[in-house]
Amino acid sequence: MIAIDSDVLAVHHIFVNDARFPENSRFMERSASSERGVTIYNLLELCGILSSAGKAAEARMLFQRYLTAADMQVLYPPVHLGSLADYWASHNEDLMQRIVRGMRLGDAVVLWVAESVNCEAIVTWNKRHFDGKTSLQLYTPSEWLTIAGEA
Repeated sequence: MIAIDSDVLAVHHIFVNDARFPENSRFMERSASSERGVTIYNLLELCGILSSAGKAAEARMLFQRYLTAADMQVLYPPVHLGSLADYWASHNEDLMQRIVRGMRLGDAVVLWVAESVNCEAIVTWNKRHFDGKTSLQLYTPSEWLTIAGEA
């Protein structure tokens, strides 16, 4: 499974005048037949970008579309059942394991989920946010197309 980062989704849905849009669009089209997902945090970030631009209704529709999409899974963090204190202790420890690798919270939660659900790779335009902080493969959309023989 590949996890798709917020920046790739933002170019796909919002920043259609971005110079990376044609390559990004090819990636989104060609990867549709692959097992792929978006973390709930990336999806919420994308909706926040739309909402902050005054497009709250569009954000809600996009959120619902992803929740029911056949070609994209929404990926969630592990849930540790038990006491509330145990849940938060585990949650915080899981995040701190990524944060101490030199990550900001937003990237740490994405990596936490991607690693927890055994993704093989993260596709992002910002590889530097994850580089040297995970054993997962990191690709830009262009690199993924080349690796997948779609270039």
